Amino acid sequence: MSHRATILVFCLGLVTLVVGCASTARPPPLTQPDIVALVEAGKTDEEIIRLIDDTYSVFRLSPQDVVALRDQGVSDRVIAYMMETRTRAAVSAERYRSWYYYGGPYYYPYRYYGHWHHPHYCW
Repeated sequence: MSHRATILVFCLGLVTLVVGCASTARPPPLTQPDIVALVEAGKTDEEIIRLIDDTYSVFRLSPQDVVALRDQGVSDRVIAYMMETRTRAAVSAERYRSWYYYGGPYYYPYRYYGHWHHPHYCW
């Protein structure tokens, strides 16, 4: 193989690697006006909930926000799901911290060093 062919193969491999490793940008989180716009566009509750999950949207709704959303036609099901996003985000963040801080699901102090243990084992 000639020197030019070797360089060409190397460059093509490098381009393939860079393009293959490039990640797509995650869409921005939805806002309350986005939810209202989706309802006005005729999206179903399932589609809106899926979009909330896909964009990792977290809402902090006040009682006034809930009333305003209801007045604008957002269903109680979607509003309840929006209200649960903060709890789900907090639980997910805590799970992430616990996993990496404690070293995964099998880190538990031995029975002689405390009362914590893995729930599937009896010591």
